This record gives sequence, structure tokens and C-alpha cells, in this order.
Amino acid sequence: MSRSTPHFLPPYGTAIHDAIEEGNLQQMKTLLKQRDSAKPQPKDLQTAYEKLAKEVSRLEKL
Repeated sequence: MSRSTPHFLPPYGTAIHDAIEEGNLQQMKTLLKQRDSAKPQPKDLQTAYEKLAKEVSRLEKL
């Protein structure tokens, strides 16, 4: 199965993408907890975390 992404995702970005794609709320929450917000992050990773947080919020409202 081939998945194309519009931009490069670092390996940890792939985990975020996969959790969102699978709808795995528990995994998404775990990934958000593991985020080190004290460190500067590449733009792609920052965008992935923002998307992750939005998806967690959306799923929690269901």
C-alpha cells in the first residue's frame, strides 16, 4: 500500500499521521503527551502536532 504525502514527514511525524489516519484517539493523546514543547520543532512537525491536537479535540466531541 502506497501513501503519498504532500511534504516530508520525519519518522515521528509518520507516527502522528498514522494515528490520525487510523482514528486512534489513545495513541494521539499519547503522542501529544510525549511532545517536548520546550524544544524548537521543524515547521512540518509543528504542523503535524497542530493537526493532531485538532483531531483529538474533534474526536472527544463525538
